[in-house]
Amino acid sequence: MADPAPSLELERSAPSSAPSPSAQIERSAATATPSEPAPSASSAPPADGKKIPYTGKPTENPNSTVVPGKMRSDREELPEGYTKEDADKAEIAEAKILAASKSRNVRTATTATNAIAAAAPTDCMTYFPQWMYQVCGAIRVKYDSLGGPVSFLLLPTSNELVNPDGFGRRNTFQNGPIYWSAASGAHPVVNHFMMKWGEHGWEAGYLGYPTTDEIVLTNGRRQEFQGAAIYWSPVSLGAIGGAIRDKWNTVGAETGPLGYPTSDEIAVTKNNGRYNNFTNGTVTWSGPTGARLLYGAIRDRWFQLGREDGALGYPLADEQSTSNGVAHHADFENGTSIWWTALTGAHDMPTDILAPWNSHGAQTGNLGYPVANPTTVTTDPQVTLHQRFQGGVINLLGTTRALVGMYDPTPDPVPEPENLIAPSPQERSGPGPMAIPPGATWPAPDVAPNYDTSDIVGSATNANWPQYGDMPIRQGYWSTAWADGWGQDKAEHKHQLKYVESIEFVLESKYYGARSDSSDPGTDFWAYATDSTCQLTWSGKECQEVQRRTVHAIYDYTSWPNYKLSPGGDPIGVVSAYCGGGNTPLSGGPICDSWVDMALMNPEN
Repeated sequence: MADPAPSLELERSAPSSAPSPSAQIERSAATATPSEPAPSASSAPPADGKKIPYTGKPTENPNSTVVPGKMRSDREELPEGYTKEDADKAEIAEAKILAASKSRNVRTATTATNAIAAAAPTDCMTYFPQWMYQVCGAIRVKYDSLGGPVSFLLLPTSNELVNPDGFGRRNTFQNGPIYWSAASGAHPVVNHFMMKWGEHGWEAGYLGYPTTDEIVLTNGRRQEFQGAAIYWSPVSLGAIGGAIRDKWNTVGAETGPLGYPTSDEIAVTKNNGRYNNFTNGTVTWSGPTGARLLYGAIRDRWFQLGREDGALGYPLADEQSTSNGVAHHADFENGTSIWWTALTGAHDMPTDILAPWNSHGAQTGNLGYPVANPTTVTTDPQVTLHQRFQGGVINLLGTTRALVGMYDPTPDPVPEPENLIAPSPQERSGPGPMAIPPGATWPAPDVAPNYDTSDIVGSATNANWPQYGDMPIRQGYWSTAWADGWGQDKAEHKHQLKYVESIEFVLESKYYGARSDSSDPGTDFWAYATDSTCQLTWSGKECQEVQRRTVHAIYDYTSWPNYKLSPGGDPIGVVSAYCGGGNTPLSGGPICDSWVDMALMNPEN
């Protein structure tokens, strides 16, 4: 005989010489209710002299010696790798089994023609044309129930083997083994399931013995073991059990939103925890927190931050959804929350950011959802943490002060300062109508002759004003001698808005209106800046707003070759930015409080 096809299972012990425990334990019950006799291969020669295809059935009336021309091998084709000599030896072995079983079985005329199949189900059996190995007891019953040699297992490649634990048994077959123990019964373990089971130490590992055959699922399969289950799909493979599996089952297991497991249970350091990953999320467990589930985007952001062993620690509850279904969020041990929407993505908010966000209405307030993760900034050393939102920014000054810049629809009753009004067309190249002294010429006494007032130092776009395109912020100038100027220089030196990013922030506002003098070209964009103090309370960290100012950016879309005597541009762009109403001592005038610039600062513009 050619070498038997290799088993998918590694040989781990020698064949058992003791009587089969699986046969002894199940013999009485199986004999009391025998299974239906299996059909056997006919002993009649083919009528046309041609061999029939291999049937995989027991031989009917097997010959106990080689009878030329009368052997089963003379009338039936053999599987690849087997010779006529192998087949004849197998038929003789079948005859010996039949003879040994006659003393234990009373056969009728009907069963006599199916002698091998009529043997008690727990008898050992040789499977034609393989003659070297026998399959016995409960393992044989399972093998026969699957179809024997014509099942996916094909033919035996070993006698019954004793497992390393000294109690269980197994037989190997061309396509995998059948394992048996008294507690679990007999079950085949093949392919990916065998590989994964072996990774965890077979029956000696935490999975223990198989307790089911493979179970067909929607787009996949599973197999149960004493300690857990293995799940397979075309794109995933993983072992799952215990509290993590219980949690997964509560949301529909593999047919639920998490999908199939894509990992085994993985250990983490903190609290001796465990987790499994799934197609669309994760379930993590620890003793103090229990099993908690997170879905894709929030799970991925948490992973970036170190998962359980990172700064956030474990989730305190399952991922939650807002009442309108727009957003999902999860809270973590260190006080951080991760929020996600399809539009904004998943972003984490630490406790110190959450407090002012909540005080301004959280996701339903002007700020809306976060659109970026928190970050440190270098623009102003006083700002310790910065985060952007759909409707604004939060800038922290340490842990007790929060500055917020946000877009608010409330109009500002304070009018545009008069000296922002542009000179008339006939005066574009001459002296301005406001503070510039009559007869003055460029440059101003305190401005360098080569000062590039037309230089673009920043820009912004506004989705509500696509016709403006990229809106420039030019350098402009501020002359103390003339008490006038325009552009970024005037915003900084006159109105205390030194950061270009702050002006860009206001230009991006979704709230705007006509200029105070509606005959002036351009648009008045506005935003609000607030200053809050924050402290820990019995219900957590809370912030209380103490100051507020309205901030404006005046944009002129027309071309001014010269503006207030200095070189201009096409378009002239932002003529200035200033503050208006509020509740501080400076409110009502154009000069901003010193903190306003930091509240609006958005270095990611």
